[in-house]
Amino acid sequence: MKQGESTEPRKPPAAEEPEVNNEGDESIEHVPLFRRRRIVIPVFLVLIVAIAAGWYWYVNLRDFVSTDDAYVDADRVAISSKVLGRITQLAVDEGDSVRQGELLVKLDDADYLAQKDQAIASLRFAEESVSLAKVNLARATDDFHRAEQQFKTAIITREQYDHASNALDAARAEYSIALSRVGTARAQEGIIETQLANCVITSPVNGTVAKRWALPGDVVQAGQPIFSVYDLKNIWVTANLEETSLNPIRLDQEVAIAVDSYPDREWHGKVFQMGTYTAGQFSLIPPNNASGNFTKVTQRVPIKISVLDPAGSGIPALLPGMSVEVKIKVK
Repeated sequence: MKQGESTEPRKPPAAEEPEVNNEGDESIEHVPLFRRRRIVIPVFLVLIVAIAAGWYWYVNLRDFVSTDDAYVDADRVAISSKVLGRITQLAVDEGDSVRQGELLVKLDDADYLAQKDQAIASLRFAEESVSLAKVNLARATDDFHRAEQQFKTAIITREQYDHASNALDAARAEYSIALSRVGTARAQEGIIETQLANCVITSPVNGTVAKRWALPGDVVQAGQPIFSVYDLKNIWVTANLEETSLNPIRLDQEVAIAVDSYPDREWHGKVFQMGTYTAGQFSLIPPNNASGNFTKVTQRVPIKISVLDPAGSGIPALLPGMSVEVKIKVK
């Protein structure tokens, strides 16, 4: 032992104590992962979201095909005129209920009334012409019979006999022409009567006036819409489903219908008609996939869904054009 060295045994180096911050807490490096809130809370939230999403998929999506590309539809009739005319009266307005045969529109019929008077006068003239032609025919017939007897007894010449025969033929032709004029005059009168009837427009169906397209005083062309009438007692839902979702769809499958206007209510229906075309075929510019620069786009096929809730049961009215969401049970 060297001089000056201590005789006390050396102590082993003490283990390093964990670092302590100013507040007395342990350092983050020495805290286990399951005790770190910044990691545990996000992981816990992610697990909750995943479980909730899985449960929602299992309950609401697993056995269903759904879409929000759907709307309420109904039979629509465009009320239009068959003749050119000026509107003198509109008997109904938007929102009014109409019954089949009820007056909707009156057009100005002054011109047709004048033409009717003219047609009546022409008919009377034609009828008088028939009377005159009938008298001429009777006289020509008598003259021919006398000429025939006289020709047989050589009282008159062959020329006089031929003149009498020709006069009879002319009288018969004039009588036929007079009868034809009567038929033409009656037909003309019937046409004017039809045109007058066309000036009074009635409803062809029971329904509700949805839109008015003209006002009194407007001149409407033949075929120009004046009213749009919907039959609100016969409504359905048209849903445009992607073509990739059509395979499990069958007729009479149950459908849950949610209408955007009534978020707290749910309707029920059944699939009653499958589409026979894609919606793109009736667009303004139908897709043409024959070109070399082709981009595949998923098409949509419309299907029709009946609304089973009976009318008059206190449920809100469904109006054509309302946006809806449908969920079809396929399993």
